[in-house]
Amino acid sequence: MNRFDRVTSLLLLLQTRSVVTARFLSEHFDVSERTIYRDIRTLENAGVPIGAEAGVGYFIEQGYRLPPVSFTLDEAASLLLGEKLLVSSLDNDSLKDFKLALNKIRSVIDNADKDFLNAFDGDIEVFPTGSQFPMDEIQKTSEQNKEEVNQGGMLASSDKWLRECRTVLIRRQVVAIDYMALNSDQITLRNIEPIGLFYYNWHWHLIAWCRLRQGYRDFRLDRVSAFQPQSEQFAKHSRLTLQEYLNEKPGRDELEEVEIIFSSDIARFVGEQRYMFGFISEERHERGVLMRFLTPVPEYMARWLLQYTHDIEVISGESIKSALKDFSAQLYKHWHS
Repeated sequence: MNRFDRVTSLLLLLQTRSVVTARFLSEHFDVSERTIYRDIRTLENAGVPIGAEAGVGYFIEQGYRLPPVSFTLDEAASLLLGEKLLVSSLDNDSLKDFKLALNKIRSVIDNADKDFLNAFDGDIEVFPTGSQFPMDEIQKTSEQNKEEVNQGGMLASSDKWLRECRTVLIRRQVVAIDYMALNSDQITLRNIEPIGLFYYNWHWHLIAWCRLRQGYRDFRLDRVSAFQPQSEQFAKHSRLTLQEYLNEKPGRDELEEVEIIFSSDIARFVGEQRYMFGFISEERHERGVLMRFLTPVPEYMARWLLQYTHDIEVISGESIKSALKDFSAQLYKHWHS
């Protein structure tokens, strides 16, 4: 961040809090406290009424306000992504307030950017699993990746290329990616035609027509190691829209619907892990708790279910049943050999 942007951001930050310390500001902007002192002096010389109290911190004098703030397209698009995620995480009143705030942001951006946002809005979908924030996974991984923790103290998402995805979706550009599928350790080069972003199982997925496989494919963004937009464009009407893809059965072939009854005693231990396998809903059942899943990884889900032994009953999900039988036979053979 250059000095002009930092000083501007510092002024905005001062307006969001009643008082801030030089230490907090230096950590926030990753500069020395001496640099913060110089930036504060620059704002004072520009006529900004900044007060200071020893041992407390800096604050903006009462009554001072900046003119209306303009938003960049990237900032507004990021807030749009946030809105999609919050749909299944906020109550109706809070979500309504957030949408009103986002509309105010839309009102102060350029007309061309408004068209961009409106077009991008239809290219995003979030699967309402009921949990968008994998707390167990964050706690487990944060010890291994402390350098990836964001400014809020939370582990940053491992998903990449969201900003690039926004651009190619609007321009309908062909993209060359290096991709490693979930069930393989090999990286393949794919030329794809993106149609939308879909969030489920804690990750963003780029849905696209794959020229290598000659079909629509689901590319999890954290498994994309290279992302290179091409100059070639494709006609929008030549491919399904994201909603058409999601509504058609061929677009759901990689997701298997599974229903499992967990005994009442064991259901309380399932916890957040169920969200890793596409948990949708649960309801009381005469034999325990019936949980429904839409999983892209039936084999891995079967491995997870093995730990519950006889305390589960698979009602639907043929791949799960088959995998559980195979794994059980392997275990029996191993321990009785």
